[in-house]
Amino acid sequence: MAVSAQFEQLFRPWYPRYNISPSAGPGHEQLIAVTGEDGQRVLKLARWWFIPSSWNKPLNKLPTAFNARAEDIDQKRLWKGAIKGNRCLVPATGWREFVGSAGKKQPYHFHMAEDRIFAFAGLVSSWVSPEGESVDSFSIITTEANDIVKPIHDRMPLVVPADRYDDWLAETAEPLQALNELCNRSRQQPVEVYPSDRVANDVRYEGPLAIKKVELAPPAPKEEPAQQSLFGFAYDVPTKASRRRRA
Repeated sequence: MAVSAQFEQLFRPWYPRYNISPSAGPGHEQLIAVTGEDGQRVLKLARWWFIPSSWNKPLNKLPTAFNARAEDIDQKRLWKGAIKGNRCLVPATGWREFVGSAGKKQPYHFHMAEDRIFAFAGLVSSWVSPEGESVDSFSIITTEANDIVKPIHDRMPLVVPADRYDDWLAETAEPLQALNELCNRSRQQPVEVYPSDRVANDVRYEGPLAIKKVELAPPAPKEEPAQQSLFGFAYDVPTKASRRRRA
């Protein structure tokens, strides 16, 4: 089921993107769904990098805050207030993890069965810049990987089942209990994965090629290293039996 909303509060036109990277700066805002003041679900644009409402330093001094570990939410001051009532849904069609060394990483694209739209669990914040601009930002909550994701990465985004959208957005007296239940259900979601085009390694690239399925070449068989002589060519090491024959 798609993430629907009764109202939109977008300050610019929105269009789908295929290669999204987290950023606290302007121009990279993505869709989130929140509960408005009248209790109705609202779509907004927000920066994917949590900016606390009390932040009074340059944005480049922010800690890494685009993901929030579910296990740490009740321990870190950054998340404690947000988990109680500032929660959001982050609509998505998939996510990627990258395996390998820098410059040669292989992306793997994770998605739900039938490529349906779904939503991540997120935390949202409203911050006022020194210039007086009101800025919405969010982080995506992560949890332990399930059996499909684990061979590639030990973490995965917390996926909210469609029947829990309203519950996640509603204020609750026991947010951690609700979070733990959501983590357990998230790991049971029907996740699928395939290797995708390496063009997504370039954060400047934007387009559908970033999620194109590719076929990986099988690994080359390992060759046994030849024994080398002092003169640089291979030779056979005589066995005990052959030494006797040659003697």
